[in-house]
Amino acid sequence: MIYHSSTIISEYGTFDGYIKVENGKITDVIRKEMQELEADYDFGDNIIIPGIFDTHNHGYMGWDPSDPDDINQALGYSKAVASSAVTSIFPTVVNREGAFKTLVKAIKQNDDGARIIGIHSEGPYLNRVGEKGVDNGHPDIDLEYIKKMIDDAEGYLKLVAIAPELEGSKEAIRLLNQNGIRVAFAHSNQTYEEAMESFKYGISVITHTANVMSGLHHRNMGGLGAAILNDDVFNELICDGLHVRNEMIDIILRVKHDAFNKVMMMSDNTHLGGFPKGRYKNTTFGGECFITEEGFCLTETGRLAGSTKPVLYGMKNLVQNLKLPLETVSKMASLNPAKVYGFGDKKGSITIGKDADFAVIDKDFNCLYTYREGKKVYDKDIDTDLINHDCYNNCKLD
Repeated sequence: MIYHSSTIISEYGTFDGYIKVENGKITDVIRKEMQELEADYDFGDNIIIPGIFDTHNHGYMGWDPSDPDDINQALGYSKAVASSAVTSIFPTVVNREGAFKTLVKAIKQNDDGARIIGIHSEGPYLNRVGEKGVDNGHPDIDLEYIKKMIDDAEGYLKLVAIAPELEGSKEAIRLLNQNGIRVAFAHSNQTYEEAMESFKYGISVITHTANVMSGLHHRNMGGLGAAILNDDVFNELICDGLHVRNEMIDIILRVKHDAFNKVMMMSDNTHLGGFPKGRYKNTTFGGECFITEEGFCLTETGRLAGSTKPVLYGMKNLVQNLKLPLETVSKMASLNPAKVYGFGDKKGSITIGKDADFAVIDKDFNCLYTYREGKKVYDKDIDTDLINHDCYNNCKLD
């Protein structure tokens, strides 16, 4: 198949040209100025971007991949996230009641939607009190439980987020690293000095940088200061302009050494992501929550409870409001996470030899079509209703 667009975002620049795909792989990328071809699909002035790789996503459109009893939750989820230009995904779940085993079964049946290529466990060992002063306590670290996590995931566990001040964290980090699993600094009360020291244990990722960690002050740099000033760690970042103000995003991107290779955009969507504003039961965090007009998802106490906006929305924010080049933004959404988690040779950019993972978006960042390994897994004209209506009807309160 040959695909044409006047704007292809490739690893080597933006151009008017063609993508050739055979057997799910990109076999050639040709600039129109060098050769004109007859395309099987001509997307005109719509933009072809590399498929987004969202490494931190708890659910979407009512689908919850952590459900241990229903494999269709994970399969519906993978289809739903494809509607936002995602081609690769780490469902972010905790291994409760056999959730990992069910998810592994879904991975092996994952023929449609975004490719589930790993599992991200955000917790259960977290500790941050948070910006609203709500302390929910924390479980004690259990190495036997971590071993079970590793076993149940059958090699798919790629990232575990942990608060490194918890007793036993050094041993937990070491165990995970020994099994080829990255560890993230997350939901932590550590100071700047404590965080910098903990990074030496084997932490290599920062969970949603700036959120749920001690913040910046000119006499106390906090965990956030350590996350920005440490040159070795990679930074997840929610770029919707809500979780982190655009001014702080700008600071992070200016201050972080080699930021455009170190920052990985992610969504932190929950199963309520993609739902309209209103009041809902939050089955992920418990209690009720409110989705605001702007897109905040807030608990009754006003605490943030995940995100409702996809990575594609964050890309639009960075391009339109921070005036960053789409090539740079796309790299943070696709290639950077692919490289960090060991998939950079196959995924993350439109390059000869890689999987044909790409999406077609319009100039207002609406996803029109998504292709995973050469297969169209989302079509705006066909896939018009991907919401899990059972969840919506059960969760909607007004």
